[in-house]
Amino acid sequence: MGSTVEIRIRTLATGGDAVGHRAEADASEPATWFIPEALPGELVRAHAARTARKHVVGVIDEILEPSEHRVTPPCALAGTCGGCGWQHVAPAAQLGLKLGMVKDALRQLGVEPVLGDAPPVGDGLAYRRRARLHYRNDGDTFVLGFMRKRSDEVIDVPACPVLTAPLRHALTRLRKVAALLPAHGEVHALTDGKHVALGLAGVRPTEELRDALEACLDRVLIGVELRGGRARIRVGAPVLEIDGGGGLPPMSASPFVFTQARGDVNRALLRHVLGRAKPHGKRVLELYAGAGNFTRALARVASRVWTCDDDRESVGLLRKLAEAQGLPINAKHGDVAALVPRIAGGETRYEVVVADPPRAGLGTEATRALAVVATERIVLVACDPATLARDLAVLVKHGWAIDEVAVFDLMPMTPEVECVATLRPRAGKAPAKGPG
Repeated sequence: MGSTVEIRIRTLATGGDAVGHRAEADASEPATWFIPEALPGELVRAHAARTARKHVVGVIDEILEPSEHRVTPPCALAGTCGGCGWQHVAPAAQLGLKLGMVKDALRQLGVEPVLGDAPPVGDGLAYRRRARLHYRNDGDTFVLGFMRKRSDEVIDVPACPVLTAPLRHALTRLRKVAALLPAHGEVHALTDGKHVALGLAGVRPTEELRDALEACLDRVLIGVELRGGRARIRVGAPVLEIDGGGGLPPMSASPFVFTQARGDVNRALLRHVLGRAKPHGKRVLELYAGAGNFTRALARVASRVWTCDDDRESVGLLRKLAEAQGLPINAKHGDVAALVPRIAGGETRYEVVVADPPRAGLGTEATRALAVVATERIVLVACDPATLARDLAVLVKHGWAIDEVAVFDLMPMTPEVECVATLRPRAGKAPAKGPG
């Protein structure tokens, strides 16, 4: 470990690392320090773990002046487990800090983000209905949990406090078959609030394992799906119906299909997207639609919804939903990044486009094409403020104006944040034409 220096923390970067500067400037080293687990306003003593040309990545040795938002973590594994990064942050302060991260990311666009209308965080525990865990099995010891912080080592997590009670129950049941599992693998877990479905990736089914899993099923753990190579075996009923009610049909989801981690805030997110999209009687294009989280609501009032997603299983579930409910949905499996430029090069246009891309965002080429494909409104959902800022800059450059960016907290106890940007054509924007 090198010499320590005092760093005053100013703000948080996207991803949650603190950004600060030396209390006493030294022209011989980069001015900016990035320090995990520090909080704005704190004075910390730290040493450099890695030095680049323009910044230093530091490690806290001592907190000299703690933030008023710093608390004792509620989990005994905080600081060791990499599953949660903000156990040391007071739950009531987390959303405000996330709002600040988004504000900083969008500063150059002149956008002031707002808080979305969603249920409060509460204590930030027992909220998570979806999780992906890892395990290691050497024959004598079975370890099931998350990766150690900044490591690929799996640490055992007997009862994760951010998981809902049904998930904790199901994972405890799974430990009963540990001896029959391979040396390492992943467990995908999903609950509808009462029942749990588990997915075991990379596990070749055997008769013995199948029998053991059937014995594990009960009123809570109702299904397990095994996927090993090309083999797919279902024990029980590993597909759940989630997020229905209020006139909205439920969405079918397996443990391997993406769903939001917090059900109550997801319902608020869905209402927000529907309200901002204004799809009534419109032609709607939905990109990265998944199994239909937003599609169900859009299709109830739109003239038709065309969707695209690169996950074949999600598309299949959405097609079944459309058929069962008689909804005007045309679900396509394909490469979204390649599809949008192809649409832009033709004559087809959509009044409304809703997009919920993965962390990498839409990317410059697809975003530039999206500016042509949409004619009245774009609603862009993002889980990374930095890639959102990049994509929004492209849309603004190509004739769109940002009406609003709203922030939602779907993952308390982590620096993860969900943003929804709403855009409209800028006054005087020329009618869209295909590129070239």
